[in-house]
Amino acid sequence: MSSRVRARVDIAAAPDDVFTFFDDLANAPILVPRLAEITRVEALPAGGRRVEYSTWGRGETPHDASTEHLVYNPPTRTVTRSVQSGIETTATREFLPLDGGTRVVATIEWEVPVRYVARLVSAPLRGPYRRALREALQGARAALEQP
Repeated sequence: MSSRVRARVDIAAAPDDVFTFFDDLANAPILVPRLAEITRVEALPAGGRRVEYSTWGRGETPHDASTEHLVYNPPTRTVTRSVQSGIETTATREFLPLDGGTRVVATIEWEVPVRYVARLVSAPLRGPYRRALREALQGARAALEQP
C-alpha cells in the first residue's frame, strides 16, 4: 500500500535562488528542524549527492538516516530516496516559476509492503510527514523573503 503527503508554498524569489537555497546543506537545519548532525556527504556521478545524517526523535534519541538524489535537475526538480528507522521514502520537490516568485511543491511517498499492516504503519506517519513538509516550506519562505 502506497501513501503520500503533499504541501506547497509560494516564495517571492526566483526559481534559481529557491533551488539553490534548498540545495545548500548550510540550510539543512531550516529544512530538517530535528536535524542533529550531518555525518557524511558524497557527490554522485549524475549530480546531486548522498547525505548521511541523524535527527532527534522522541525522548531526544538520535536516529540515523540517509538521503540520495535519484533525480537532480536544477533549478526545476529533485527526487530523493531516504531511509530512516527502516522506512524508505521518496521525496519530490518541484520548483515552478510564478509571476514574481516560485511555487515549491513537495511530496513524500512511502510504501508498506505488508498489506494487512499498511494502515497501522502508514496512519501514524502521515501527520509527522505533513508537519515536516509544512515546517520546511514555511522556514524556507521566511528565510528567503526576509528583508
